Amino acid sequence: MSIMSIMEYFDKILSILKDSKWHKLDEINEDIHVSPFQFEEIISFLQERSFIKKETFELKITNKGLRFLDLPV
Repeated sequence: MSIMSIMEYFDKILSILKDSKWHKLDEINEDIHVSPFQFEEIISFLQERSFIKKETFELKITNKGLRFLDLPV
């Protein structure tokens, strides 16, 4: 997986979560099509940097994650 594709996965996950509601992990993983290991690594990265919150089987974007989505490209 290249650096560019990793960033695309970050953007896609955060875009799915941008409605600020809780979303099920399995539904998000179905949309991004990566292996379970890769998915866990991506989620861990986003969570460690406070872009998302994780509770058991659900994710929600944080204010920091929303600000990241608003950054100019």
